[in-house]
Amino acid sequence: MEVKNLKRWTEIKESLDYASDVRKKMITLSAKLSAAILRKQADGGISNTDLALKAQVSEKSIVDLTEDDNVPSIEVLIKLVLALDMDVEII
Repeated sequence: MEVKNLKRWTEIKESLDYASDVRKKMITLSAKLSAAILRKQADGGISNTDLALKAQVSEKSIVDLTEDDNVPSIEVLIKLVLALDMDVEII
């Protein structure tokens, strides 16, 4: 199964046979991180412009988090988590 060229949640979901528990968990974790980042941003009243500058990502990367069809890279998620001084606990 190849998903490296897929960029949207729906494309990845359609490509999965869900036999790969690891892949399913990776997508779920990315979605949870995206939601947590957006909550932290909203709670802090941080604009997309300010967050993008602090995280050194494009504003589009942040806007993409709000769209169900876009899958952010793990690098973007990590940059945003660090810029927001978030603690991430992996269980």
